[in-house]
Amino acid sequence: MNNILETAPISIVRRNHGIEHATVHILTARDPSTQLIGRADTTGFNIYGNIPTDALVSAAHEALARLQSGESALAVHPRCGTNLLVAGLLTAVAAALALGRKPSIRKIPDVILATTFAAFIAQPLGMTLQERVTTSPDAIGARIVGVRQLPMGQIKAQHVDIEWN
Repeated sequence: MNNILETAPISIVRRNHGIEHATVHILTARDPSTQLIGRADTTGFNIYGNIPTDALVSAAHEALARLQSGESALAVHPRCGTNLLVAGLLTAVAAALALGRKPSIRKIPDVILATTFAAFIAQPLGMTLQERVTTSPDAIGARIVGVRQLPMGQIKAQHVDIEWN
């Protein structure tokens, strides 16, 4: 049986997600004050933030080249939504378990301890989930074919178009 993560369209989104993360690493290394959000899809990825198009094009090409040359660590990012999801889920479960079936104000210290521990383990767990499930560093056969401006009102949004051979 085939691994579902390696079937289209899932594998394409995972690979585009890896290229998105690598691009974000490049952009934030160039300017650590850069604030942006990314989101991968089957045709590439969106970048939301005040990023000049030429800087985005340059970073995306560099990111792709570096992934293709084996820098797989660029495919995971500490500020990924996967990490936020894992942290939210773990802390919610920890709070529910600490409160138990009969919530009481006396259980607040237990809730604080449980949610703090959950938040502590969420970061490495989220990074592992990225590495194994939500991203892929495999960029072989990818080609950046353009960057499009997206209508988003006050927010600058751009889509990096990626084709796969």
